[in-house]
Amino acid sequence: MKILCTRENLLYGVQVVHRAVSSKPNQPILSGILLNTKNNRLYLSATDLELGINCSIPVQVVEEGSAVLPAKIFSEIVRRLPDTMIDLELIPGTKTLTVNYNSSQISINGMHPEEFPVIPEIDNNLNLILKAAVFKNMVKQVSFSTAVDENRPIFTGILVVVENDTLKMIATDTHRLAYRTGIIDSSITSSWQSIIPAKALIEVSRLIQEENESLQIILTDNQVLFRFGDISLITRLIEGQFPNYKQVIPASCKTKIRIPTKALLEAVERASLLAREGSNVIKIKTQGNTLIITSSSQDLGKVYEEIDIEIQGEETQIAFNSRYLIDVLKVIDSEEILMELTGSLSPGVLRPVETSNYLYLILPVRLN
Repeated sequence: MKILCTRENLLYGVQVVHRAVSSKPNQPILSGILLNTKNNRLYLSATDLELGINCSIPVQVVEEGSAVLPAKIFSEIVRRLPDTMIDLELIPGTKTLTVNYNSSQISINGMHPEEFPVIPEIDNNLNLILKAAVFKNMVKQVSFSTAVDENRPIFTGILVVVENDTLKMIATDTHRLAYRTGIIDSSITSSWQSIIPAKALIEVSRLIQEENESLQIILTDNQVLFRFGDISLITRLIEGQFPNYKQVIPASCKTKIRIPTKALLEAVERASLLAREGSNVIKIKTQGNTLIITSSSQDLGKVYEEIDIEIQGEETQIAFNSRYLIDVLKVIDSEEILMELTGSLSPGVLRPVETSNYLYLILPVRLN
């Protein structure tokens, strides 16, 4: 293998696929990046067997071939190369790749390409297209509600539902639930749903650079493939039964409060500074057209905040984990939100005023 490429393109490709390299590989080959050449393009691949990323960059192929290089050292070397043309050449009969630039050279000992696991291409079982900007916003607004406890894998994923021209994403850690819908550009006649690892959806969102481009999603019974630009990402689906989210969303409420989003976020952030140690509890109550937010710490002091609101229904009071409120208020794009409450022991629901495509449910904190 012998190719010529720019340092900029090579760095881009390496950084993209490096996200899928296993941090604690159980096989040495999984710590590597596979390089393949074809039709004046260099194809880079990495996988941890759960997540796989492919990326192609334009190069000048002098001699085709393949190599597997240790991801950590290769990426560090490429990052430190000068901004010039780079010559990559595999020494015949060896696993050693030379990186030639200007009058200098670095040799890297690689691994056998034949040992690298194949990242499968999946059939077009269900193929849908949507705007990358819509996808990124959906992931941003639901992914923070997933759990981090790997002992409950279902809750580390996001339920993705395809129905007609609508894509739905639902995430919960059992203390809160985020629900977002988006419009699919392609025509879909069948329905599909499964749990996709939040890690994979977040990686796709981060890798998307052009929000005006289209994102292709190919779905099967056990894998999902994302394609955009020169990148493709494939991941396994999470097995298990996701909770029936429709059952936990209240059909009605006794109190509906219209609140400026920015004012509420800033007030909750201040109140959280002195919230009860360890529990982050803040109290919310209505009094006429005023929302009162309080928190206290025996050692640190108290916070009292007032916000002007519009209210329909009963006066109420409730306590929430402040972090759960801050998380959602940071991702709601609407200038105002609706907070729907039904007493101090029932879940609260937050919705943006300007759109009906988002809902956030939060369980209250029971006070002694």
